[in-house]
Amino acid sequence: MASKNLMQMSTDIVKLDRFDGGSFKRWQKKMQFLLATLKVAYVLTKPYPKESEDETLTASREHLKFENDDFICRRHILNAMSDPLFDVYQNYSTAKELWNALEERYFTEDATS
Repeated sequence: MASKNLMQMSTDIVKLDRFDGGSFKRWQKKMQFLLATLKVAYVLTKPYPKESEDETLTASREHLKFENDDFICRRHILNAMSDPLFDVYQNYSTAKELWNALEERYFTEDATS
């Protein structure tokens, strides 16, 4: 049942308005809700875990989960952008870097307009 709900939500993601550079705060709140629903929003605030050679199995699994969740989060953010913005922001390597770049660029613009 849970997987059916995720599949339904995945098809509804297409209906999410594409961010085109305007109304960043509104788009940001919708995106945060989506990422929280997918349980990947934590990668936007937590530091990237450091790898070590003598990692325990539990630590290794947590590291892999973080990497996977970061990938999912980053791809959902990019997918919700217009094509020109996607081209500009696709080269950020982590979701947190991407999110911070968007906030730095558009949060101040929303505040001044």
